[in-house]
Amino acid sequence: MLKLKNVKSCFTPNSIQEAIDILKKSDGKAVIVGGGLDITVFPNPIIEQFIFLNKLGLTYIREDDENIKIGATSTITDIAKAPVMQNYLKSKVKIALTEIASEPLRNQITMGGSIARHHFYSDIIPALYASRAKIMISDGELVEEFFVDDFYHNDLKALMETHIVVGVHLNKYGDSFQFGTKRFVRNATDIALLNMAMLVQIEEDIIKDVSISVGSRPGPAYRFEKGEAFLRGKKLTKALAEDFESFTKSNVDVAKDMRLSKEYRQHIAGIYAKEILLDFIGGAR
Repeated sequence: MLKLKNVKSCFTPNSIQEAIDILKKSDGKAVIVGGGLDITVFPNPIIEQFIFLNKLGLTYIREDDENIKIGATSTITDIAKAPVMQNYLKSKVKIALTEIASEPLRNQITMGGSIARHHFYSDIIPALYASRAKIMISDGELVEEFFVDDFYHNDLKALMETHIVVGVHLNKYGDSFQFGTKRFVRNATDIALLNMAMLVQIEEDIIKDVSISVGSRPGPAYRFEKGEAFLRGKKLTKALAEDFESFTKSNVDVAKDMRLSKEYRQHIAGIYAKEILLDFIGGAR
């Protein structure tokens, strides 16, 4: 915490507009605080001001006919325990959330912070990609909506200097949809060395639609569109899962870093691609 010794002010604005005004006047020396985990793990010595969002009413999980709406300061624990999430995509999203990090960290990690920080190893971002989530941001006057794919095409640093992430909308899906995730870690609380999320629509054993995301590769999560094209329109069988393992190993966009080689990431990605499809075979019955 000594690296944060230059902090001079802490603000608890009563409106998003007030928070944005403080942010714009700070000359890059203010930081938005959701759960605060990122600040403690990656302290920035230039920061002089904290802007807390706890008075803005952004901690909620509710639904309408089309979406599940999650406020930016909702923690992973809040989301996983919300009644509306109990049966969402056959409880697979809830299960995936409870497998992230440790319970104390899940109590601190917020949805908005995960989106705004955009850490490459995030387990949340691939799930948002695969589920085709919509991200809501505000400049204090207007709320804008972006699909995850489009949101991360922006200059995120510049955007977050004038906007705040206020929430996420998750599409509701019918019974024909299956969702699955996998994360490769050395232990349960470690950051992922590779992660994958997949959403598939299956009708009469045919894959009608699919979205796949791969993260911690070690670059930022991305949509594995080649894999989606490979699966779309095919019959879901064990043979297809085997073929998709080989296809994924050859086509997934991964690289090496100090923790893992490119070849091993390709190997793990192929295994996970197969395993998720095999899980769907049982769930589709």
